[in-house]
Amino acid sequence: MKIKTLLIAVTAASVAFANVKYSPADFKVKLDGVGVMSDGDAANPKPLPPETRIVVPPGKLAVFFLSYEFPKDVQSRLYLGANFKESILGEDPFGTSASGFLSGKGTTTKIILLGAGGHEPYAQPLLLKSVRITGELEAGKDAPRNNSFFICDVPVNVLFANSEEEGKKAKVLEPRPSPAPDPKLGVVDPAKAAKAKSSTPRGFTDNLDEALAKAKAEGKLVYACFSGSDWCGWCIKLEREVFSHDEFVAGVKDDFVLVFIDSPNNKAVLSKHAKAANKGLVEKYGIRGFPTALILDGDGKKVGETGYRAGGAAEYVKHLMGFRKK
Repeated sequence: MKIKTLLIAVTAASVAFANVKYSPADFKVKLDGVGVMSDGDAANPKPLPPETRIVVPPGKLAVFFLSYEFPKDVQSRLYLGANFKESILGEDPFGTSASGFLSGKGTTTKIILLGAGGHEPYAQPLLLKSVRITGELEAGKDAPRNNSFFICDVPVNVLFANSEEEGKKAKVLEPRPSPAPDPKLGVVDPAKAAKAKSSTPRGFTDNLDEALAKAKAEGKLVYACFSGSDWCGWCIKLEREVFSHDEFVAGVKDDFVLVFIDSPNNKAVLSKHAKAANKGLVEKYGIRGFPTALILDGDGKKVGETGYRAGGAAEYVKHLMGFRKK
């Protein structure tokens, strides 16, 4: 199997940072190897060539060894997650793992992909053909960030099964085309942000306790979206493509109470309650990335989890109704 070991996402967009403009072409990522390890292992496994077919049995994790070359005067993160057509399984069974802050040249081996071989193995074997790497540009403490500054897809040959023999029955997870980096994603006009009175979308509340009480009294579920409304690219897409449409608000009002738990750079858009509560809620629910949306019952018990999904408001409503039927 041929594999592209050097992948560079290129676009005409550029970002100003430290008085220098960078484009995604300035951020290079290479897949050096793959491996399998147990959750909690102190040491990483020995890297295998990137084109190697690896079998990830139940209780094991897939590991990806990456090298990078970034500008020396910026700090960036790498995010890695499965890339496949969501319609195959209905929801993403794989976790997304992030690196620490990176700059200059180096390697990172702590990017681990959870999956069907993880804590809750699927009954059927699965073959993953591609993983997606997303680069985030850290623009400083008070500046907007962009967690989709570049996006590239890496072909892999990862089988989540007990054995190669079982893998012959594997359902292939076909990758989705990589979306083109959007120069507007996550880039917020500071003047416009400063004038915003509230980041909470129409139809949402920012008070989780009140939402839970309402859901319990009315027999509904709570859709609690954890967001970074003025810096997270995928959060901005979710708001633009779903939350801002009447079709979404009308489609879920009889079944869900909507809550927006925001962690923006511009704290002026938060209510007094949200300023006091949101950071604690992120920690309480172990939120690692944005957007993350939890589906809760009236007692606060987690029913499911989701996030950004392509397809628009109508498709998102259908997706949420799947949790209602469980």
